[in-house]
Amino acid sequence: MTKTRYDIVAPTPAALIESLRSVGYSLPAAVADILDNSIAAGAKNIHITFHWAGRNSYVVILDDGRGMSEAQLRDAMRPGSQNPLEERRPEDLGRFGLGLKTASLSQCRNLCVASKAAKGSSNSRTWDLNALANCSEWRLLIEPPGAAREALKKLDAMPNGTAVVWSALDRLIGDEQATDAVAHTRFNDAIDHVREHLALTFHRFLEEHSIKIFMNDRAVQPWNPFMTDGRIPSSPTPEDFIPFGKSGVKFKGFLLPHKDALNEEEFKNNAGPRGWTAQQGFYVYRNKRLVVYGDWLRLGRPSPWTREDHYRLARIRLDISNDTDAEWHLDVKKSTARPPVLIRDRLTDLAEHVRARARSIFVHRGKYGRRTPAATPTERPWSSTIRENRRVYSINRNHPAVEALISVFPEKAQELAALLRLLEETVPVEQIWLDTAEQARDHAAPYAGVEFSVIKADMRRVVELLVKTGINRKTAIERLRSIEPFDRYAKLINEL
Repeated sequence: MTKTRYDIVAPTPAALIESLRSVGYSLPAAVADILDNSIAAGAKNIHITFHWAGRNSYVVILDDGRGMSEAQLRDAMRPGSQNPLEERRPEDLGRFGLGLKTASLSQCRNLCVASKAAKGSSNSRTWDLNALANCSEWRLLIEPPGAAREALKKLDAMPNGTAVVWSALDRLIGDEQATDAVAHTRFNDAIDHVREHLALTFHRFLEEHSIKIFMNDRAVQPWNPFMTDGRIPSSPTPEDFIPFGKSGVKFKGFLLPHKDALNEEEFKNNAGPRGWTAQQGFYVYRNKRLVVYGDWLRLGRPSPWTREDHYRLARIRLDISNDTDAEWHLDVKKSTARPPVLIRDRLTDLAEHVRARARSIFVHRGKYGRRTPAATPTERPWSSTIRENRRVYSINRNHPAVEALISVFPEKAQELAALLRLLEETVPVEQIWLDTAEQARDHAAPYAGVEFSVIKADMRRVVELLVKTGINRKTAIERLRSIEPFDRYAKLINEL
């Protein structure tokens, strides 16, 4: 039997580590990856400290989880400490055994991890990229850097836990001086972005009180993208279960309320970090931890859906487990995912239904679906139709005000018809879309900012027109309750 010949080709430490730094972590994603380890270790309290000192700034993530023995700590600091093909515990948030190292070193040149298991003493290990620069060995330092001293004191006072310390923050701080006000402002802005990201990524853990997260001693409050609480909650769709793998996929849509139903504070608070339009789409959770959000996952027919303003009220929750990571093409950063081929059609069908309902709510300014089946349908002045395969907008000739005006002045029917056609053919669609895209909020609600006396005067004119068609005055006034846009002003109708 021929003996296999081979060479041992160990990677150069500095070259490999520097390459791993370019995986593509943002600061918020890197911090979230460290918190995954804390949660997997059973932590109940996680304290994150961003300490500003210019080039000597550092970040500490301290948890009260189970901690690690010295042998476990040494193994955890090994790049690729766990085979991604190994079966994980159902609650495990990791996969590749790289997150602690790649996430941390994407932000700093010095990573120190100190840990203390119950009834044990604390131990630390440090990767110092400057020390590895001219070294052919993978030298994992035992002595902690100066930036870790305060964290080690806190850890020593705890029964168990782990501290992750980032120093030499070359990607975040560089060589800036502590007195540089502009750099300090950027540092504080970065803290705000991390807080927003954690509030969303771990909102389900925070809402169920299984963990508490503190940033610079201030508790992180959960941000729920589905508006399930509050004065005006979203409208959920029934949960659907899609069989796949061992545990399947759970699908649940949420139709958010139209902005006309919200006050300024509610509208701002529920827009999300990226704004209403950018937050639409799927929210993929892996063991309750958000991995992808505000994305249509390349689904859609006949072409992939894109973020469009009239679907801004559609947000969909998908729950997957960690036994289908390969099928979902989950990456190291847990920031991208693609649905398995076998369930793409089913996901598309379910999402199309949610999108259609969201579009109706947006187009009809929140009135869609809010009336009982027996109620009088809203009579709208505009309608949307297709003419020669193109979208056109027409004035509803059956709208009570339009119909009454034509019937009252039959001798002017042709002139009125010509005027209506002129208005229909010159709807400034492009300008409306441009204005909507450039503004934080879309156009004003009907009669917004108009004096009530003017609104009541317009109501009276419509009532008089209806009376001239043979309807008694009381019936005409009641009919206003189903005529858009007067149906928004029930109190004014009562005063007529």
